Amino acid sequence: MTSATETKGGWRVVSASFELSAPTLDACPPATLPEIAVGGRSNVGKSSLLNAFAGQRGLARVSRTPGRTRLLNFFKITLRHPKLGDRVFRWVDLPGYGFAAAHASIRETFGPMIEGYLQGRGVLCELMVLIDVRRGAGDQDRQLLEYAAARQLPARVVGTKADKLGKAERGLVGRELAASVGLPQTAICLTSASTGLGLGDDGRGGLARLLARRIDDARI
Repeated sequence: MTSATETKGGWRVVSASFELSAPTLDACPPATLPEIAVGGRSNVGKSSLLNAFAGQRGLARVSRTPGRTRLLNFFKITLRHPKLGDRVFRWVDLPGYGFAAAHASIRETFGPMIEGYLQGRGVLCELMVLIDVRRGAGDQDRQLLEYAAARQLPARVVGTKADKLGKAERGLVGRELAASVGLPQTAICLTSASTGLGLGDDGRGGLARLLARRIDDARI
């Protein structure tokens, strides 16, 4: 499977591997690399997006049962640019919300494990909240973004399944998503795990380029 981020002359994924799963902040890997945390509803397509971004169909498990992830899952990814070199970071898959069996015990929408990670992980440089473009933002998505804002953590909304929309619709949905969550439209990235839309270094909005830029800004 060829990486959806592999484009001529731009940023592309050259390696991606699973590191470990952590139930607590103390169990996380050493804080030696910048980290991008990825959250969203349990059925929003987090695993599919990671697999497409990395070009590895089985890197992250795609479950037919929403809400199966209960741990912080760490993946090590290397981006490469022909002129700018490599950028290595960790993609941290947060437990999904909305369908989690532990929903009744979740405080303020997301559990103590996620809250502890977002509060205490010094190398965390961005939160990506995945939202199905056909459903729009829900209350839990907004609360997670509000939490990031209170922590002064840079946040981005990644719209998934954008291949289901026409080109004109995608432009409209991007503006609507930005308005609904109180972020500038530049903080919205529309993607498709099926077609690779928005994942590479194509134009100003490609996810590979955006993440490389964030990693540079983090200076970790």
